[in-house]
Amino acid sequence: ETPWLAFEQFKASDGTRNPIPESEVAATWNTRRNAQFADYFEWVFDAPGASFDTTPWKWACDTGKEDPDWTFTEEGDEDWTFVHDAGNTAERLGTATKVATGEAFRVRLQFAHRYIDPGLEQRMSGGERGCAHSHLRMWRLAAERAEPTLVLEDDIQLSFTRSDSSLGEADGHVFTRRLALAMQHAPSDLDVLYLGWSGWRDGHSRHPKDSGEQKSDTDNYLRKAEYVWTTVAYVLTQAGAKKLLAAATPTINQPVDNFMAWEASQGRLNAYVVLDEGDTDYTWAGGIVDQFDFQGDSDITKSDGGHQGDDEKAFAVASK
Repeated sequence: ETPWLAFEQFKASDGTRNPIPESEVAATWNTRRNAQFADYFEWVFDAPGASFDTTPWKWACDTGKEDPDWTFTEEGDEDWTFVHDAGNTAERLGTATKVATGEAFRVRLQFAHRYIDPGLEQRMSGGERGCAHSHLRMWRLAAERAEPTLVLEDDIQLSFTRSDSSLGEADGHVFTRRLALAMQHAPSDLDVLYLGWSGWRDGHSRHPKDSGEQKSDTDNYLRKAEYVWTTVAYVLTQAGAKKLLAAATPTINQPVDNFMAWEASQGRLNAYVVLDEGDTDYTWAGGIVDQFDFQGDSDITKSDGGHQGDDEKAFAVASK
């Protein structure tokens, strides 16, 4: 797909063979930072006076899945979605009905504030710690290079269905052309350029800020990242690598995509996302690469559950 690309393979860090020091990647992390941008919305029982009032019924992201025990109906003309409605403060109500008994319960949508205050303390999974350590090693390498470093994970895909399917399949030619255009339009103080991403960026922000800047031709090729997930592929400049290494002192204190995203959200990392030709303000996951089977990737178990169904309770740090 990319015969022009000369590359060097780095073996991933494997904590089962070579223990990863906690001085480099922490063993535990707190959800309070990631929760400010992630989908921690849940439906809770709305039953004033009852013992179960305000107790969680189900995560909002799970209401669309088949459930043999419950049916769910949301009030209103359109169902709530995190991607489009996270910033909407209007009250959302629904009805959850037990299939076995026909008993109906009123439920209300709310943000699970316990994930921010005080936050949940979670153990990082082995895969998360290995992934973070692998990227830490790459940052050290990039910090020694004057030219930007292209970081690609081993499950990257260059051939996939583009966000605008009428444009055909993505391939090495699309990758090469769009990457070149993005680099031509990138600012001189670029730190990180995400080639594949999901999440919040200019045009679709979680916490919008009016910068007063007018749209330009550059917006067709890249956008400033607010908080995006996945580290499947990114360009890292020497300056960006040094910033990440400084932030990782004394240790990487959360899963690595959260870690990088937080630094960008706080204005300490000048990060951008590459747009494919069909990516729009309504695109949640875009770019010029894809990741193989992200939802079913058993190599990197998500300690906060994520949207791929991992059990966060298995990684909870017991309270003292």
